[in-house]
Amino acid sequence: MSYALVTLFLYLYRFVPDVFSRPVLVIPLISAFIVLTLRNRNLPLYLLSALTAFLLLVEAPGNAEIGTDSSTISVLYGKALQDSSGKEGRRSGFRMELSAAGDESGALFSASGSLYVSANSSDVRFGERISVQGAFSGSVFIASGVTELGGSRLQNIRNAVVNSIKSRLRIHGEAGELGMRLLLGYGEMGVFSLSSDASASGLMHVLALSGMHLSILSAILSSLLFMASARWRSFAICIFLVFFSFLSGWRPSLVRALIFRFSIAYAKDRDIAFLLSFLFLQIIFPYSCTDLGSVYSFISLAGIFMLSESIDRAFRLFLPLPKSFSLSAAASFSALLFSVPLTLDVFGCYQLGTVISSFPASMMISLYMGLSILAAVFPFAGCLLRIAYEAVELIFRVSALFPRSEDLAGYAVLLLLSVLLIAIDIAYRIFSGKYVEPELQQHK
Repeated sequence: MSYALVTLFLYLYRFVPDVFSRPVLVIPLISAFIVLTLRNRNLPLYLLSALTAFLLLVEAPGNAEIGTDSSTISVLYGKALQDSSGKEGRRSGFRMELSAAGDESGALFSASGSLYVSANSSDVRFGERISVQGAFSGSVFIASGVTELGGSRLQNIRNAVVNSIKSRLRIHGEAGELGMRLLLGYGEMGVFSLSSDASASGLMHVLALSGMHLSILSAILSSLLFMASARWRSFAICIFLVFFSFLSGWRPSLVRALIFRFSIAYAKDRDIAFLLSFLFLQIIFPYSCTDLGSVYSFISLAGIFMLSESIDRAFRLFLPLPKSFSLSAAASFSALLFSVPLTLDVFGCYQLGTVISSFPASMMISLYMGLSILAAVFPFAGCLLRIAYEAVELIFRVSALFPRSEDLAGYAVLLLLSVLLIAIDIAYRIFSGKYVEPELQQHK
């Protein structure tokens, strides 16, 4: 139930944000929520999550307020929130919390709230104090330049490490650019050839840093530390993943995965870990409900947790598929099912072929991340990185050959197919005596 509720919450906030500013609607919703979960042993956690998210949305800083005519403003001062909520088409940028504003004569004015800055999002990292030069176009500030105003010692350490990684990967051209994006979350080229291939193939999610990439890094590090004890290996992996998230600018999708990883290690319960990651992310990043990476992360994970096991079993009833491929296809199918409305809203189309192509693409990206780390440490390994880049390009170009859908007709077919697969799985388990009621399964 928690997965469906979080998904509903995020979609409502995306498409009907005014709902959360109307107590006359929110109070009955929360009341119904309490009634539905009265018998659930996790009621306090559910209720705390719902109320905290609601209060944060109500109290979060709103639209920018500037103490003069915005058309005269040429520079903004504040803190980068690294939020892509205001994306329009393929234009990139970030959300900024304001502290002051200035005009061309140098006069300063009061400013508060937040606004969206259209700029190369790689120009800033979360938490940096910055000044942004440019001009307003409606409610969006079009940046012509971004200047860092100086940060803490930790930020200076991060900048030094990031610059070192970039300098070592830059020499490998577009292969190095992809390595930067997988290790840091951003590169130096605004658009490069693989970007259009990834968009056309529907595989953009394997390039956007998320929990999948943390799992890849965990597997790489675990294999390197095979001689260490399990406790020290787990400790070293956790420290490394925190450092990796720090280098990438604490992207909400990565922080969500980190919180989930720590929560499930502590609570030993996937539902509780999912809710805790949602709750704490709202506290740490009040804007995470509008960050595309974070929203995709939660919605896709909810679909995977709710449906993938049942769909995987149904797949293997009819097709003699390897288990790894079947699990990947079922996970992609489930994530796609939950995320199509958002994908249509953001990109205008969706790619059904990702159900098949996600498995080889994910495997290749896993290898590529390992090679990127190797090339960042030993530059002579760049030749292997360039060979791997050619393979990634090939996978993306082949995947782009699958037809794309621009309406809900294909989505309706996907929904019907999912209902059929789940019904087949349940029927098979009932007749074979393997079916257990979800409530009993939870208590087990």
